[in-house]
Amino acid sequence: MALVIGHRGALARAAENTLEGIKAAALCRSDWVQLDVRLSRDGQLVLMHDDSVDRTTNGQGLVCDLSLKDLKALAVRDRAGCCCEVGGVATLSEAVSLADELGLGLVVEMKEEGLEGLVAETLSDKDRDCIVTSYYHSSLRELRDISSLKAGIIISSLPINPVQLALLADAAAIFPKRVDARLFKEAHQHKISVYPWTVNSINEANWLLRLGADGLVTDDPCQIRNAVDQPVEATGKDNCQYYPCHHFPDQDCTHCFCPLYPCKDEELGRFVRTKKGKRFWSCINCQLVHRPHVAVYLNEHPQATTTELKALQGSS
Repeated sequence: MALVIGHRGALARAAENTLEGIKAAALCRSDWVQLDVRLSRDGQLVLMHDDSVDRTTNGQGLVCDLSLKDLKALAVRDRAGCCCEVGGVATLSEAVSLADELGLGLVVEMKEEGLEGLVAETLSDKDRDCIVTSYYHSSLRELRDISSLKAGIIISSLPINPVQLALLADAAAIFPKRVDARLFKEAHQHKISVYPWTVNSINEANWLLRLGADGLVTDDPCQIRNAVDQPVEATGKDNCQYYPCHHFPDQDCTHCFCPLYPCKDEELGRFVRTKKGKRFWSCINCQLVHRPHVAVYLNEHPQATTTELKALQGSS
């Protein structure tokens, strides 16, 4: 069963990165909760997404210029901009204690470099479900060097090889903003989990679950909980967002993306232009990877080239 991960607590239902947000995520039956951490002037890890307090509190200034006492004196704003919680800027330690009490796993995002030691110290003293994430992949490598905590890389684009980025960072998970079917397949081959963000619609949730998402990061865990609790439907003609595509007779379709796309093999496809002039690779008439024995070979040899696969076409 895929995990439901409340984004910044439960952003749609409570002020972000607060203890109340963690409680809201628990009420929605989240499995885990994602939180952002920064360092205060006096060296305390506090929950805060932005580098300043201007947007999320009634105060002003950079987090790094304010002491914990200063931060505790502020009132936290909810999504509508209303001050709703005095003393609402919480420490990571407070969040950890509450998450443990509520039985929630943690995804802790390091918003700055240099937090590795403090984060490891705060999180590694108890047995809990926890992943530390960051856009700073070198920080994750350092975290792995000094602790046994799991690491997860965050990516907002779709790199050529996101799985290789995860392996270089010694990460056990990828938190992508954009995905394709190849990402799930290759990540799972390396036992790397994939948790897309930020998923706030039932249709998107259902699609990502069919592709094989291990969990969904969402602002509204109550809504996405309902989607995750439903049986996952196999992708086919009636519910595939990319239909019409090939749909050959007797094709067993979980999702029909070719893991080699775009292969740019001129015997299998060609570049075409849309009405707006965008150039893209089309292989809509290629049947190569849908031949059963070729598909079996490709599954066993994921690095196979089109040359190898074409050599199999005449055999069975």
